[in-house]
Amino acid sequence: MAEFMEWLEQRRTEGLGPVLSLLLIAAGLGGVVWLAWQFGGGSVGQTSSSFEGRNLEDLRLLDAEGNTHRLGDLKGRVVVLDFWATWCPPCRMSLPELAALQSKQTDQYAVVPVSLDRGGFQDVLPFFKQNPQFDLFALVPADPGALASKVGPIRGIPTTLIITRAGKVAHAWAGYAPGRLEQELLAELKRP
Repeated sequence: MAEFMEWLEQRRTEGLGPVLSLLLIAAGLGGVVWLAWQFGGGSVGQTSSSFEGRNLEDLRLLDAEGNTHRLGDLKGRVVVLDFWATWCPPCRMSLPELAALQSKQTDQYAVVPVSLDRGGFQDVLPFFKQNPQFDLFALVPADPGALASKVGPIRGIPTTLIITRAGKVAHAWAGYAPGRLEQELLAELKRP
């Protein structure tokens, strides 16, 4: 899937013309929606129970300076764990909402955006430089090869997990639905 989206971007930048480029992008987006429908259980944004109940305290992530962060360090706070990529159109639509919530985070909750770009920060840092409106403190997996075994099967992006104060996944969904992130976070913050 990632390769297909990268191929589309290459074709667009090679100057195939605006009409053909739009058709290719539309076909690519249609494919993303179809995959989300197939693997997400029938609808974009549907809750995924394959993540729920998992304890992710041992998940290790890296920042742009190479420092390791452990999700367990956030125990006691509700955590929004969001998997995204720079090349993903629905992810780009969700990033402003994610950035707004991250800018307001408190000792009650934390927002942890995790880029799944193959190039890691070589892809992420130029993207943020070109898009300063996102202003996110993003991380990448410390061990991308072990991510699926630790977190669960990420079949589409963005994939968002709401993690309880005890460190277990309470809610998870793939896709972007405006306002859902804040709604799910507020609902979890109200729980004891």
